[in-house]
Amino acid sequence: MPEYHEDHLTVSMTMQLDHPAAIIWPLLCPVREYNWIEDWQCDLLHSISGVNELGCVFRTAFPTEGGPEVWLTSRFEPYEYLEFVRTNDQRIIHYTVQIKESHGSTTLLWTQHVTALNSDGHIYLEDKPQRFATQMKVLETMLDHYLKTGAMLRAQRLGLMEKI
Repeated sequence: MPEYHEDHLTVSMTMQLDHPAAIIWPLLCPVREYNWIEDWQCDLLHSISGVNELGCVFRTAFPTEGGPEVWLTSRFEPYEYLEFVRTNDQRIIHYTVQIKESHGSTTLLWTQHVTALNSDGHIYLEDKPQRFATQMKVLETMLDHYLKTGAMLRAQRLGLMEKI
């Protein structure tokens, strides 16, 4: 359930995947997401290892996200917790992924705390809950398919018009 404040919104979604965290974790990376997220594009600006790590910085520019944004990996605890700060001219997002494995199955709790920075940011907040729910369902389906088959699932095959 979304939590609203005047300039702030929190949205969350839980994914349940029948795969161990050790297999899922490396895919939660701006470089590895090219393998399983259709239309994923980013410019890796800083990474010592060449993949996601604490202090990794990258840029994306998705039309549904309000234009170009910069991401910073602000917490990086392998197999347990991942945190980003995402920002652009309209809003800032504190984005967390909590990971818990039990008997080879993994639960991921995805949460975004979004703060509007101006009137465009307020407009962004208006449909964020529905857009977030749709995006996360698409990501869950794509990630599960990739984990099962090793191949990317195209949104067109899902019958989805909205891109993530």
